[in-house]
Amino acid sequence: MAMKKIFLFVFTFLSTTCVFGQSLFVPAEIRAAYEQGTRNENGEPGDAYFQNHADYKMEVQFNPATGFLEGDASIDYHNESPDTLEYIVIRLYQNIFKKGINRDFAIGEGDLHQGVELYEISAGNYTWNDRVKDFQVREMGSNLMVELKRPLYPGGKLSLDVSWGVQLPRDLTIRMGQYGRGNWFVGYWYPQIAVYDDIVGWDLNAFTGSAEYYLDFNSYDVKITVPGKYMLWATGDLQNGGDVYTEMILSRIEKARYSDSVVTIVGPDDLNARRVLLPKAELTYHFVADTVPDFAFACSDNYLWNATSALVDKDENRRTLVQAVYKQEVAFFDQVASIGKQILEEFSSSIMGVPYPYSKMTAFHGDGGMEFPMMINDADVPTYASTVYLTAHEIGHSYFPFYVGTNEAYYAFMDEGLISFLPRDVERTMLNQQDPMKPVREGFQSSSGRMNQMPLMVRSYAISHYPTYRLHAYTRSASAFSILRDYLGSEAFHRALEKYIRHWAYKHPTPYDFFNIMEQEAGEDLDWYWRPWFFGLNYPDVAIQHADDELVITNPGGLPLPVELVITAGDKEHTLGFDASVWQEQQEIRIPLSRYSTFQSAHLIVDEIPDADAANNQVE
Repeated sequence: MAMKKIFLFVFTFLSTTCVFGQSLFVPAEIRAAYEQGTRNENGEPGDAYFQNHADYKMEVQFNPATGFLEGDASIDYHNESPDTLEYIVIRLYQNIFKKGINRDFAIGEGDLHQGVELYEISAGNYTWNDRVKDFQVREMGSNLMVELKRPLYPGGKLSLDVSWGVQLPRDLTIRMGQYGRGNWFVGYWYPQIAVYDDIVGWDLNAFTGSAEYYLDFNSYDVKITVPGKYMLWATGDLQNGGDVYTEMILSRIEKARYSDSVVTIVGPDDLNARRVLLPKAELTYHFVADTVPDFAFACSDNYLWNATSALVDKDENRRTLVQAVYKQEVAFFDQVASIGKQILEEFSSSIMGVPYPYSKMTAFHGDGGMEFPMMINDADVPTYASTVYLTAHEIGHSYFPFYVGTNEAYYAFMDEGLISFLPRDVERTMLNQQDPMKPVREGFQSSSGRMNQMPLMVRSYAISHYPTYRLHAYTRSASAFSILRDYLGSEAFHRALEKYIRHWAYKHPTPYDFFNIMEQEAGEDLDWYWRPWFFGLNYPDVAIQHADDELVITNPGGLPLPVELVITAGDKEHTLGFDASVWQEQQEIRIPLSRYSTFQSAHLIVDEIPDADAANNQVE
């Protein structure tokens, strides 16, 4: 039977102002930021935009045998805001393991403790400890409210010294912890000053386990002391390699910094011959990092280590060291350095359109998948394809939220959604995947239109039910970004994305800033798209009916989705297509059947379009 396909694509363009209209809900806090000039309605930072930051100088003792960590921090906190601060807020993230604290999931008895032990806090001539309490300190979950005896005025600096100890989890390995004897990934381990921004002032949202983090861009000078048999990797650049590693290891690291091939840094023979580290009872590793939102480290006395480098900025000929550290028996983790190199080069040159900003990337063989500045903590997954996906996803977070400082606690979809979508592009090139969004789409449509659903603009920390959080932060938002790119076109979408990244690099955008920049580059008002996808409870479902001499396509779910259908008439198939804007000003599409005199059937094509109800996709 001869088959004929006819493609009809309908494109709708609006000639309206670029700034989205008042039809979207804009909170009073966002409107106030426009009025105060900290943000512009075109999506860019305003002339009055400010951002506070801190300089951390820390010395740490960590015992991998027990998981106990003690540290001394000297912190200079800079108030760049126009406000006078009467108190500061310090994050104690490890209080998630404190007995009796509010949390989103159960923790085993073996990891529960009394919380972060604060030995002493000093601010100028004022001290707080067990004996002296010159100022008030109030603990509220993961937040520590510290009264300032002298206000911190605009443009001022507060010097703060903190001494503390904390027991790290040995059983639970969500995001961090112990991964077999001698292997640790350590995150969220130090007292960290919370964000004070132009939208809400102090971020007082307590960490309860599910929704993640909102972090300032700080500098770190950190010395970590461990027993002499432990290798250690961390955020930032190692300053004293000659004090810890043998010349052989240092020369291999240096070779890898400029190599396109994978270099073995530490192999099994090196571990057995004890020719990796200098023979000392203790080793102190000194790392420095500037303009990063957090600091993490990992250590092991038995991991293997290989590395290569990625050319991330061709104009500057700048390379990034890409290294993987892993257990001796693995499925694919020994290939992660090579995989990471390809990912970083593709991110830098095309997908993100902005060079990877950091000097290195370390992949640690742990469990699950979690991102940290310059580091990822990933499982050794069972296939090469899943290794590519997991590595790309976690490295992708280097852009969101670590380069562009989105508020994960409020708007998890602005990093997880983008990073569940954009890194999928590497699967097209590295794995020849023709439909890499399929797992995301299937997860979205299977959960949509149910009680789990919440509008994306609901604050993420308010969602403690994990299936709801997963739909909210990952699959719905990734689908929204993917369909938006299909509508705008890849060139326009990525041009806008690059503009968004460059304007908000090392800053704190909101979703409204993203919306506005997208509209600027698209040259049209996209309220019709933002409203149902980001503010509503709409779900993906397009239906087709046969009424008299017409086909009627309706949109019961209310999401602006593209529509593709096949009409079979006689021995011919006619394929029609409409982009998502077809729903902008109408609730149904009517197709007269007069031109199809031998009409037999019609069906919607939903192979690459999310659809929650397959029962209404076909008529005869």
